[in-house]
Amino acid sequence: MATAVTVTKTNNAEIDGLLSGYKWSGAITYSFPDSPSDYANPYTGGSSEPTTSGFASVPSQIQGAINYAIGLILSYTNADIQYAGTNGADIMIAQSPAANPTAYAYYPGNYASGGDIWFGTQYNFSLAKLGNYYFTTALHELGHAVGLKHSQETGGPANVAVPSAHDDSEYTVMSYRSYVGASTTTGYTNEAYGYPQTYMANDILALQTMYGADYTTQGSNTVYTWDPNTGQEFIDGVGQLAPGGGTGGSANRIYETVWDGGGVDTYDLSNYTTNLSINLNPGASSLFSLVQRAYLGDGHYASGNVYNAYLYNGDARSYIDNAIGGSGNDTIVGNAIANVLNGGGGNDTITGGAGNDIIDGGSGTDTAVYSGSQASYTISYNAAAQTFTLTDLRSGSPDGTDTVAAVEYFQFGDGTAGSASLTTTVIETFGSTSVVRSGGNYHLDSISTGTGPVLKYAGSAVIAANWGVWTVIGAEQVSGGGYDVVWKSSSNQHYSVWGTDSNGNFLTTLAAASEVLGTDASLQALEPTLQQDLNGDGTIGVPVVSDTTIETFGSTSVVLSGGNYHLNS
Repeated sequence: MATAVTVTKTNNAEIDGLLSGYKWSGAITYSFPDSPSDYANPYTGGSSEPTTSGFASVPSQIQGAINYAIGLILSYTNADIQYAGTNGADIMIAQSPAANPTAYAYYPGNYASGGDIWFGTQYNFSLAKLGNYYFTTALHELGHAVGLKHSQETGGPANVAVPSAHDDSEYTVMSYRSYVGASTTTGYTNEAYGYPQTYMANDILALQTMYGADYTTQGSNTVYTWDPNTGQEFIDGVGQLAPGGGTGGSANRIYETVWDGGGVDTYDLSNYTTNLSINLNPGASSLFSLVQRAYLGDGHYASGNVYNAYLYNGDARSYIDNAIGGSGNDTIVGNAIANVLNGGGGNDTITGGAGNDIIDGGSGTDTAVYSGSQASYTISYNAAAQTFTLTDLRSGSPDGTDTVAAVEYFQFGDGTAGSASLTTTVIETFGSTSVVRSGGNYHLDSISTGTGPVLKYAGSAVIAANWGVWTVIGAEQVSGGGYDVVWKSSSNQHYSVWGTDSNGNFLTTLAAASEVLGTDASLQALEPTLQQDLNGDGTIGVPVVSDTTIETFGSTSVVLSGGNYHLNS
């Protein structure tokens, strides 16, 4: 038998708003008594429930719901809960007219009624099926029996309620509010199968605060799928308890929170044709189908079908790692770890977020989204693999380093670029340095090693598309490790020559003016360094012009040499 002990506050209202202040310590037993004699006499701490005329065992449907709810708690926590048949136990579940009108439970306590659950007789609890009011009532009352209080009420060790933004059925089965801001006095307004099918994110976190978190639950690699018609969940292909018993129709709602203890886990929605919204962040929701979304009453719908549990004490093991979209136009958002995000068919929008992600747009016209400006990333293209690599250069690399395939557009904080503009073009390979435009940036690569810096201006990588008619046509590493880089304007055939440091950062303009004509000697003089004919005059360097003697009369001759007139004695 377990012992009831006190629980201290955490100073987090999301948790403290659900703590009654009591929990069980040790192995917890539960039973479904079939006789008043199964209870202690006198029944201290309670009322006259066992001896009230009309006492009965709870219907088998409620027994199934309680067993299901206990299975959930065991999957979330390290609690030890054991079935004790119809005998006495820490948590005893039965039916009595004294539980008027619906049901109630006692918190954990070291007295006869502590932890007991009583269902009334005014409601037909034999109608309990996953997703309806009767079934979720079993989850609610068992929550009390293991130490959870109502979320909308103050009390408990911190004397607080759950913050109003999370005080509803989307975040806790312990709330009297169907939706945020709903009245607690008029009763639930959810549709028949619009009730939570699991404990929700705040419940799970409060339960784990009391009993610890179980990271062995689905601790290996796990794939989650759902049926678009019935709402049934499948874990690694194994069907779970289905909403409404699997009848589909109006019982096909999906309204649950997923806790996964470890491994590499995937939400696979490839069987959906709707426009999916998948979000892998803790506490976030994913919406698969408007038809399968729970109606909460008074014009309010659940924000999603499936919600992710919060991290417990920041432990990353419970993250969902990967997502696979369907054939619709999906929106997929990753989380802080390395994700594999596959859009499937349709025109998808995919945000990897933090971590080194692998993004595959699939078929359709897809967009990868990044939080920084394009200049915040180095972008390279692997023609053989047909993949882009984007590395976030900002402090802390908030978007990580992603490998991206089958994506037609990249959306940055300062605009959207087509993938065709970010592929690789070899501009020149003269001398010891080649100029390669890859991912929209200019790379000054050593011909011998194939590596080198990205050309930068004002500390940011130069984005070719941002320089209009100006393009880099040549570069060469010079003594001291820096580079001479030549730009050319396609509109007026003007040139500009940069000097950079060894990291490709612009230092100065080497020509006499920022724009110089191709015939200018300062540009021609740089051609031997860059080992190419920059201005296309057929000569590398200043052309050698034969002398022409114009006249030699008198004491002075006029000679045309090098394009100049010489007045020679």
